[in-house]
Amino acid sequence: MTLILERARASTHAWSVRIAAIGAAIYASLLTIDPTALQAAWSSMPPELRALLPQHLQAWISLALFVAVAVARTVPQPAAAHRLGLISSPAPAMKVGPLAIALLHHFERCRLVAYLCPAGKWTIGWGMTYYPDGRRVKAGDRITQDQADAMFEQLLARDFAPAVLAAIGRAPITAAQFGAMVVLAYNIGKGAFRSSTVLRLHRAGEIDAAARAFALFNKSNGQISSGLIRRRAAEAALYLGDFAELKAQTHGEVAA
Repeated sequence: MTLILERARASTHAWSVRIAAIGAAIYASLLTIDPTALQAAWSSMPPELRALLPQHLQAWISLALFVAVAVARTVPQPAAAHRLGLISSPAPAMKVGPLAIALLHHFERCRLVAYLCPAGKWTIGWGMTYYPDGRRVKAGDRITQDQADAMFEQLLARDFAPAVLAAIGRAPITAAQFGAMVVLAYNIGKGAFRSSTVLRLHRAGEIDAAARAFALFNKSNGQISSGLIRRRAAEAALYLGDFAELKAQTHGEVAA
């Protein structure tokens, strides 16, 4: 009986070690996943692809990603995982700097009466196609300068800066790079930014290639635009921290 008990204890101990090892491996793998990036990818999935999934499954996936993001942001990550390189430290909270805002103002300008932009969308203020309450800009709309400035500040802080930071995930980033990508997203839209080559290359650490990729967004209504070529060059200059080139591309209006 004693021999049987000893063998049982040894077997139990061996299996407990294996289970613990397997559990640790699974946990380590989960730690390498960036749920914020997964949520961004899910949100940017084309509607026709989502339509292939049953509605109840879509709801469960959305709920799971929401919970994962909430947990990832609130649960402390083990220091051991950082030391082993399994996960990186979360990116610090960042704000859009004055150079990025000046760059946006340089290219967007401000118009207090609704107008049709080159893409055929009704636009007002600092290049805004919708108001903070979600209403679309329409023909005949008028605002004051104070309203334009307040709406611009609100939309930038609420809709664009957090979306860009979430898309970047845990990739290292400088204030200049962040500002340049927010400027790009403000112009091309958050969805286009999330699927952009600029973001993909930045997340891969290919900074020079990411800077060159800004130039890919140089068309309006299918036609190459000289204004967009200059705008993309200025954004790339800010991204690289080349302030002399940034000044040159903005006719001296945006300078460090």
